[in-house]
Amino acid sequence: MFPTNHKTIFVLDHTPYFGISSDNPIDFDVSKSRGPGYVPLPPVCKSLWTCSVEAAVEYCRIVWDLFPEGKLVRFIVSDSAAHILNTWAIAQQNLTHVLNGLCLVGPVRRGAGGDVVGLCAAIEALAEPTPTQAARQPTDVPFQNRGRIVCITSARDDDSIRSLAEIALNTLVSQNKKASSPQPATTTDASTSSQSLVVHYCHLVIINVTPEKADTRVNSQPVIEMGGGLMGVEVIVCRASVLANLLGRLVLPHYRLATTTVTGIPMKEEQNASSSANYDVEIIHSAEAHAGLRALQTAAESVESVVLRWWTPRGAEGGAGGCNGPLWRVTPADVASRPSACLVNFLLNGRSVTLEVPRKGGGRSASHVLAAQGGELWIGALGGRTPYEDPPALSEGAGGRVTDYRIKEFGALMQQNKLHPLRGAGANSRARSRLQRHTTYWPLTISSTLIFNLGSVMEPLTRLVVQESLTEEEVDSCRGVLLSLLGMESRHEFPTSQLPSNLRGKSSGRREEQWRQVWGELEALVRAHSASPAHRALLRTLLECRSHNNHNDGESSRASVIRATTDSPLSPVGAGNGNGNSNSDVWAPRNVLDALLGAPRPPRRQDFAGRMAAGNRVATLYQHLQQEETTH
Repeated sequence: MFPTNHKTIFVLDHTPYFGISSDNPIDFDVSKSRGPGYVPLPPVCKSLWTCSVEAAVEYCRIVWDLFPEGKLVRFIVSDSAAHILNTWAIAQQNLTHVLNGLCLVGPVRRGAGGDVVGLCAAIEALAEPTPTQAARQPTDVPFQNRGRIVCITSARDDDSIRSLAEIALNTLVSQNKKASSPQPATTTDASTSSQSLVVHYCHLVIINVTPEKADTRVNSQPVIEMGGGLMGVEVIVCRASVLANLLGRLVLPHYRLATTTVTGIPMKEEQNASSSANYDVEIIHSAEAHAGLRALQTAAESVESVVLRWWTPRGAEGGAGGCNGPLWRVTPADVASRPSACLVNFLLNGRSVTLEVPRKGGGRSASHVLAAQGGELWIGALGGRTPYEDPPALSEGAGGRVTDYRIKEFGALMQQNKLHPLRGAGANSRARSRLQRHTTYWPLTISSTLIFNLGSVMEPLTRLVVQESLTEEEVDSCRGVLLSLLGMESRHEFPTSQLPSNLRGKSSGRREEQWRQVWGELEALVRAHSASPAHRALLRTLLECRSHNNHNDGESSRASVIRATTDSPLSPVGAGNGNGNSNSDVWAPRNVLDALLGAPRPPRRQDFAGRMAAGNRVATLYQHLQQEETTH
């Protein structure tokens, strides 16, 4: 519940050594107009103390920008005594309080002292409960009290670093013994050590800072576990000039963060407002925002910043509300740079930015949206599509081809079969039965059907037959349609003009084949809905019309053609006769699932004789192959 980054303590070395120069000159004179006799100002160098304070404060800015709650940081300045600048209270978790405390501490003074006293105070601060930990009830599940200490110091050699780590471990063991020992009942002070917690793990990061041109005998080392896993010690050696960049990179693994470089940002130049140039801005956010982009990257590539290209937004619409997925807070890596300030102001003015993955082969693939909401910056994953693009049409098939799906008819089918909560016994079975009747025979594409493309010729049969019951007048109307079709067939006519223009050329086959398809589809449609007596009467009329004016020799061939087309696995479901007889009045519709579940399974072939003889053992092939052939 409480990870290691729940508590972080900075121990800043305030000894006289940190008052020396960092040997990294900074040009203080930025004036461009220099007249004759002008004496330029000499460059200045920051002290080791200034470099360490700026780096630690920048670390805290990133943490508090991205985690307003739940991630607490404390500062302890160590010289002759331990100066505690803030506590775990929420009101003291801000840069203003920390900077005021640093001002009260003042610059580095001459005198004795070191970082040991501050490190011991940091161990005691880890044992203090945070407001969240103190609010837990005694009956709750026990939690692990873990934390991290970042000690910025400067040691002579590796032995001094090892001695510092051993002192911290001994202090931690002593503190845990003190916290686990029972306290006397006469204690009345609520703020005493009776509220101390046992520290289960401490991650100690020792950063050895040296001037730019100084030599050091301290070597960096990865995390080494000490005290049986009670403490992990990590040593990092760096120059004072790169200390800020080091802590800016350490904050990423400490809090599971990642960086994104927004490239191609158009900005106007300060010197010439009529011209513009493209800039890059690096932003920091949760590593979860790159979950979709890291899938195909190696471990080395995942450490680097992801580069996303600026996509010029259209107007001021959109924002973080255009992203349907999760949102993560964003903070700039270099908050003092001009491009970062321009990007932040642009987003705070209500504009949003779409970010895309750069592609070598051209094309655009939107991946994220960057926007401001509630005075904070957010980034959200789009899943590969930008909110400014039009959604794909239903008629767009794979590869961009336009298919012939019956889209409007499918929408009408959904409207007719809306599921509503019904009361009473058998409500679910009635709804399933209705949906099964409507989908037993329902062509998906326009080119796979004729009766649904003939329009007024089939009206009102195709509209009335899908009803649960039919009246006498409705049955007579459907019979009139069947008789009209029978008359057209007798006159050797076919209503080709009713077909869509894209099917007229495809339906240029023989009229006999077209009429066979029409009667076959009608029979499949009526059989699918023949659950009432009126539907069965209409089915008998259909069968009579279908067999009218046909010779006996053609009857068998016609039946074979119908059987071949309707019994084929490629034919529409329900077009065949199912399990029932064609002369029966009742026909049970059978969908694909029923056909697969009820399909007869072929009998299993007799097993190999050698495997049967072996039983549970492994059967050996050609077991007599190695035996010598006997001579006769």
